[in-house]
Amino acid sequence: MKTRRIEFVAPFDGVVDDILKSLDVSSSIRTSLRKRAGLVAHLQNGIENPLLLVDKIHKGDKFCIYLEDSEIPHIPVYDQDIKIVYEDEDVAVIDKPPSLAVIPVKNHYGRSLVNCLAKVWGDFVYRSVNRLDRDTSGLMTVAKNSLAHSRLSGKTEREYLALCSGEYKGERTGVIDAPIARADGGMKRYVTQKGEGDEAVTYYEFIRRYDGYFLAKMRPVTGRTHQIRVHMASIGYPLCCDRLYNPDCRPLTLADGRVLDRQALHSFRLRFTHPVTGESMSFESFPDFLTDKI
Repeated sequence: MKTRRIEFVAPFDGVVDDILKSLDVSSSIRTSLRKRAGLVAHLQNGIENPLLLVDKIHKGDKFCIYLEDSEIPHIPVYDQDIKIVYEDEDVAVIDKPPSLAVIPVKNHYGRSLVNCLAKVWGDFVYRSVNRLDRDTSGLMTVAKNSLAHSRLSGKTEREYLALCSGEYKGERTGVIDAPIARADGGMKRYVTQKGEGDEAVTYYEFIRRYDGYFLAKMRPVTGRTHQIRVHMASIGYPLCCDRLYNPDCRPLTLADGRVLDRQALHSFRLRFTHPVTGESMSFESFPDFLTDKI
């Protein structure tokens, strides 16, 4: 069993359950605290006195909760080193390499990011805040307890760098507001009409032109599967080396002579508010396909 103890200060007089709700503690966590005694305590002179969620406390009172992972699955270890750029008791930021799936699905069982992290952390409950495609590299966030996961989900700001095929002729900045649906019987997605599919919005910025391709920065507002890849293909600029969405997919010779043969997409900037301390966090990582500074 793994346990995380977190302290709070009551912002008003009231019932513990209402105070936790006001502090953005999710209903699922409050339900788990309600079901098991001893997971909430009032702090007085360094002593913990058990509380029930129906008990009342006063504004300024200190209290704590215990988050427990009682069922921890066994995770086979995969012997590949992973770059962890930041880690504390609540969150970890990973710089994922390309060609690595983030979960142990059928074709990558035992050889995923989860298995790589098991080499560092041992058995644990995997809670990804944002996922990356297998061949997409860069920054992603893993929550280390249920409170961190609930507070971070949908609240991380991500920016990507991508190499896109074609001679870009549009405005320097733009937005693609086009819903995305799943094609029948496969993993491929496509842009559909308004009122169909899932809402998807991507902001993009042209950065630099090369011979037959260009560098762009993207900021997805929503987090649909393959969103950037689908959106850029829909406006005529599919990502370089994207085998699923680029009809003219081929290895790309970069400006410095290196050859790229995987989709040219990298999560290069990540921002979020720390789920426990409230601190503003910001991280950057630059891709292997970037041949000069931006």
